[in-house]
Amino acid sequence: MFDNVKSGKKISVLRKSRGITQEELAQQLGVSSQAVSKWENGHTMPEISVLVELAGLLGSTIDEILLPAESMVSNGNFEHILLPYGDIADFSGKKWPRSMAQPAVLSAIKLFMGAEMHRDTQNQQINDDNEYVLQSAFTATCFGYSWGRGMCEKNCLGVYGLSCEIHHKEDYTDAEFIRLATENIWRGYPVVVEPKEYTDIILATGFSNKGNTLKGIGFLDGDDDKNSMMSFKNLQNYSGWYRENVDLILIKRSDNKVEVSDACKDALLEGYQLLRNEIKFGDEPLVGYGLVLYSNWCEELQKENDANLETIECLYPHVFIHYESKMRIKQFLELCTYILKEVNKPALEKAISKYDQIIDMCEKAMPELLTESPKDSWEAKNKRQAFIRILQRSRELEVEALDSWALAIEVL
Repeated sequence: MFDNVKSGKKISVLRKSRGITQEELAQQLGVSSQAVSKWENGHTMPEISVLVELAGLLGSTIDEILLPAESMVSNGNFEHILLPYGDIADFSGKKWPRSMAQPAVLSAIKLFMGAEMHRDTQNQQINDDNEYVLQSAFTATCFGYSWGRGMCEKNCLGVYGLSCEIHHKEDYTDAEFIRLATENIWRGYPVVVEPKEYTDIILATGFSNKGNTLKGIGFLDGDDDKNSMMSFKNLQNYSGWYRENVDLILIKRSDNKVEVSDACKDALLEGYQLLRNEIKFGDEPLVGYGLVLYSNWCEELQKENDANLETIECLYPHVFIHYESKMRIKQFLELCTYILKEVNKPALEKAISKYDQIIDMCEKAMPELLTESPKDSWEAKNKRQAFIRILQRSRELEVEALDSWALAIEVL
């Protein structure tokens, strides 16, 4: 039996899940926005001729709209868990450093969806860190400390034949937000809950308690151990997730798969511009990345010296972030020498050698800089001066690397 109210709610959820306003939907259907509002409030129903087009626009079927099976999701109290699309071998990559959460989440999505072609003798997918390196570049997180494209950029998911929809918590009631997540999981696809605050990014592959609890894996910037865990056998419970200030990312299939070589080419070109500080956000240059970081960091260290501080505030965790970023850039450039046939390989290899020198300096300096706290302000000042010299030399080497990088991408 038809229920106008339930059908209206279904139309509303489907419309919002596709990011369409009532006015936009009305325009596409050739009806008034008041008509759409009446449908969603359960006052009237669209005519059959309109209903066919409506279902197509909302990526649904007429039956789903007229007979929404919400009782299974909304009223049933059960646990629903998705299994990975393909078998996954035990984690075989390097455990540390892996401080960037978004590349780790994307690597886990690839494994869950069975998209990894690298397999062992038992046909199990192997996670060998290359995906993490590539996604560090596709998200642009390895090119800067406080700015990145984010995991929803088309190349990040597109290389797996996937896409996504993003929904902001402030646009929905708790019930609507829960329904968005559970319906996506019910269709066979995971969801990502990305917080605005510094807490876990959740890759959810199941739910319980009518969707009030999501079941999945947590990732966190700066937590190397957590970002190395990609086991879908022991899922964590995240209750009350929908009450937080988060974005809900619905993973979906895409008809437009992005070639890895094209994504690498885009990241190689953009990475160069980012590191040269050539990209702006509106009228202002972005400052949380690139060569400008060296001068900013040295200035902050000098301020600490001028204030005779006994502790070095601008060292930890910055030095680890700096170290991993340069390591990931170097590894990405190495992968590009194999993936991009048309790139100027000798020039790119010269850039790689400069990043090798930067990484080597970091590895030699970190034990002395980080293992023991300064005894007094004089020792702290000497350590800062030594680190400033390292940063200045690192900048010189990165400029040389970028000069070679520029030659490498001239042919792209």
